[in-house]
Amino acid sequence: MTRKDYDEMIELNKIYNEDCLEGMKRIPDGSVDLVLTDPPYGIKYKSNMRTKSPKFEVLANDNNSTRFMVYPEMYRALKDNSVAIVFASWKNYAEDYIELSKYFDIKNVIVWWKHGGGIGDLKHTLLTDYEIAIVCHKGKCKIRGKRCGSVWECNKVNPNKMLHPTQKPEKLLEELIEKYSDSGATVLDCFMGSGTTAIACINTNRNYIGFELDKHYCDIANERIQKALAEKAVGE
Repeated sequence: MTRKDYDEMIELNKIYNEDCLEGMKRIPDGSVDLVLTDPPYGIKYKSNMRTKSPKFEVLANDNNSTRFMVYPEMYRALKDNSVAIVFASWKNYAEDYIELSKYFDIKNVIVWWKHGGGIGDLKHTLLTDYEIAIVCHKGKCKIRGKRCGSVWECNKVNPNKMLHPTQKPEKLLEELIEKYSDSGATVLDCFMGSGTTAIACINTNRNYIGFELDKHYCDIANERIQKALAEKAVGE
């Protein structure tokens, strides 16, 4: 490997404000222990919070299938006997399952029971009080700790504290990280959003690599990271 190769390699514990398809080219083959990501769902996502609050930027890349181009790169970057955990919408979960199964062995789906749900059509639809995370194996990844069920209960982020319209709770991501990786592992999030995966990695003693195309959310993520690191330093 030349000096130029080393210079262009990706750094750990950093969020890159760039297209993940470009940035992931700098990740060596088989160097990531876990992929944990919540890609744009391709459904023109628009929450009630976004219509009511100016703090939420429009998710400009939500109405496309770019995420499908990322899946083979995720597979390449993952070590053998590791997993990629990919959140998906019930509206097009089947499409993601088909695309991911071209590369991975899908062993399971985790249903996150988050309580509550959007208002939606009060007369014709049930509350959507869950989200789906597809567990995709590259080889065979052993679960850590006690074997548990596939429905995980965890309250969603309080809407008044949300920094991103699809923000996941830290506790949920921490549990996923600890179930499918070891301390000191490297976790890749191709769509970092407001940085929750990075915070969960800091809290569980993992390294992270993140990409976020939107500078607004990249800045928010970096602010959260600095705060989390400061708090951890005080605790130590």
